[in-house]
Amino acid sequence: MEPRPPRPRSSRQFDAQPAPPSSGIGDRLYPAHHEPSYHGNATGDAYAPGMAGEEPLLPRQQRRQRSALRGVLGTLLAVAALAAVAWYFRAPLQNLITPAEPTPTVVAQPVSTGEDPEIPVAATPQGAAAAPESAVLPNALATVTPTAAPQATSTVPIQVEDQPATVDVTPTPAEPDRDISAQTLPLLDFLPSQAQVPSGLVLADEAERSKQDVAAALGGTDEAYQLLDDWGWSGNAFRDFVLPQDAEPGPGGTTFLNVSVHRFADAESAANALTYFSDQVVIGQGLQDVEAPAIGESARLLVGAPDGVPLTIFYVQDGPILYRMGGSSANVDSDPTADVLAVAQALIPGQT
Repeated sequence: MEPRPPRPRSSRQFDAQPAPPSSGIGDRLYPAHHEPSYHGNATGDAYAPGMAGEEPLLPRQQRRQRSALRGVLGTLLAVAALAAVAWYFRAPLQNLITPAEPTPTVVAQPVSTGEDPEIPVAATPQGAAAAPESAVLPNALATVTPTAAPQATSTVPIQVEDQPATVDVTPTPAEPDRDISAQTLPLLDFLPSQAQVPSGLVLADEAERSKQDVAAALGGTDEAYQLLDDWGWSGNAFRDFVLPQDAEPGPGGTTFLNVSVHRFADAESAANALTYFSDQVVIGQGLQDVEAPAIGESARLLVGAPDGVPLTIFYVQDGPILYRMGGSSANVDSDPTADVLAVAQALIPGQT
């Protein structure tokens, strides 16, 4: 039997077979033919995929320049901060460097006051007068505070011609300050003058009271306000007379005298006010009624010694005017009643 001749082998069996389709693994692991196999930054430095690029290492000269620039900026910031602090504390620093100005010296200048043009009066600039407490401080610092050099000033000589060595001046009581409304001024005519009060007493006060003041003296109740309105109260004025400390009291021993007048709408209202006002005095000071002389249309005399001080109060109603005269004495053995009645008789003529 003859052997079979061998079959010719095909040359295609060694040809590359097409790779089976994959799920994209190769695309993820290997770059495409048109993509580079490495990653680089702008300067050409390569780094692995997924790794962030690092800044390139600068030359030594550039590093020195940047370090010097940072030092200059830090120095400028420090200088600016010191300048800001110095500006904020400029005032205290200026006081430390520059001493305070010396206190100006007050020089007497001849100034005419209009009362006596030949006598100069020391002129003091505004603000030169200080409190006693503050005046001590410049004296305490006189040794360390520079003072201004003395300046030559011209003064006007004072010419005195034939003036007596001593001048006897009789002291007179000071005129009381008047703050009385035009409506109340007519009531001053019902008050005693200096000649109508006991000897030794001088005028100490003269003023008026408002409706609120009178109501407060009557207890400050709503009833007091209402009664004043009902009676047509329209004003009150008073004068106080006192005995000076170096003066001797008169025979009655009175050292204080107060005379007050109230004006009402009519005589009936004034009579009702007399009863109400005097009742308040009896309740408040514990005075007692005594027989009153026939002065005015109606009167009430009250005496007593509250707190050991002799006191006499005399109420007199004459027309629409209500008088209240009160006297007291610093001597417990004195009785000011006679002085009070004498003033009442002088104010209301024609009564005995």
